[in-house]
Amino acid sequence: MTSVVPPPGVTRVLLLATGLLNAALAVLVAAPLPRIPLLVLVAAAITSWGLLLLPPGLLGLAGAAFAGRRHPWCAGLAALASFAALVYGVMPYAAAYDTARHQGQDLVPARYFDGVNYAKVPDRARTLTYARVGRDRRAHPEGQKLRLDLWALPKRAAVRRPAVVWVHGGGWNKGHRSQTPEWNRWFNARGWSVFDIDYRLAPGATQLDQIGDVKCAVGWVRRHARVYGIDPDRLLLAGSSAGGNLALSAAYTEGDGRVPASCKVRSSSVSGVLSLYGPTDMRRLIAGTALRRDPMIPLLMGGSAATAPARYRLGSPARLVRGDVPPTLLLHGSADRAVPVAQARELARRLKEVGAPATYVELPWADHCFDVNWGGWGSQIARAATERFLKILDRSLYPGKVPA
Repeated sequence: MTSVVPPPGVTRVLLLATGLLNAALAVLVAAPLPRIPLLVLVAAAITSWGLLLLPPGLLGLAGAAFAGRRHPWCAGLAALASFAALVYGVMPYAAAYDTARHQGQDLVPARYFDGVNYAKVPDRARTLTYARVGRDRRAHPEGQKLRLDLWALPKRAAVRRPAVVWVHGGGWNKGHRSQTPEWNRWFNARGWSVFDIDYRLAPGATQLDQIGDVKCAVGWVRRHARVYGIDPDRLLLAGSSAGGNLALSAAYTEGDGRVPASCKVRSSSVSGVLSLYGPTDMRRLIAGTALRRDPMIPLLMGGSAATAPARYRLGSPARLVRGDVPPTLLLHGSADRAVPVAQARELARRLKEVGAPATYVELPWADHCFDVNWGGWGSQIARAATERFLKILDRSLYPGKVPA
């Protein structure tokens, strides 16, 4: 029987191609990236589905072992790159294991490919307008419509359900309501109605305008609580990325006349706030990332940190900490390349110093937008931590009994 051995030239090309592929995958997972949208999108996908690094990594090691004697240099390079890819494919699971157990959650590999937590467009069948704000004689003479998608559970007699006001991410200048629909379905399955909101986007609106829009939405939900059968004293304000920043800022500036709601409300108070990888210190975020070169930033912030320091502070939850802020849950990836994990750590430290009720869960090896992979290790831990937080909220609001 004759064995089939590829020509030496072909073998070298295959080894080099495998090595380059694995090296590229490892770089996309681990290295800082320029703000090239397509590159960032590909890197986020690969990071969120890290197990996809295993097949090319194993293939590269097998090829290196097969051709190592005949092509030692090419095989060595392929083996090194393949080993790096395998490390980045396997280590996130090993690191997440202990964190998951601490949250009372066993990681389930079979759930890893459960699906994508992202929707390209809003769920228009659920859409309604909650306010008109910011009159502009040309663009919006009657005010710009602010919309939300209603993920409300069926109303039941004598039952008031808890509710979530969800604020989407998108760098303050893009994104839309119902952008992360799996979170809405997850909350619904646990008896929570969800109001997934839009807000005005930069550069047509400043960050303080956006915080005002979030407060307007919370006030609208409180005012319509009876209509939708929800309990206004069991409202959770939640958001991801820029939405997490806006949610925290709105919750922490409740009652602050410098950041009013953008529409007339009686109250915009909430019983808790949840941030997934949200920025907490705008001055440090902008100075330490590629945002410092983004021409949108002065428009978003209403100036520079030197010319508008009060605006930067009011949009920075880490600078707004008091002992009486609502109970807070912070979820942040240790490998976040868009919003450094130091942002969440600093807010968690300050909340602890003043004795504010807060929980911080750092997700090992998780990058920004880790929850786009709904079955990923970070998403599994985040859901377990959120479920624990919801139970803590209920116990604090209804000590000694379980709410209906």
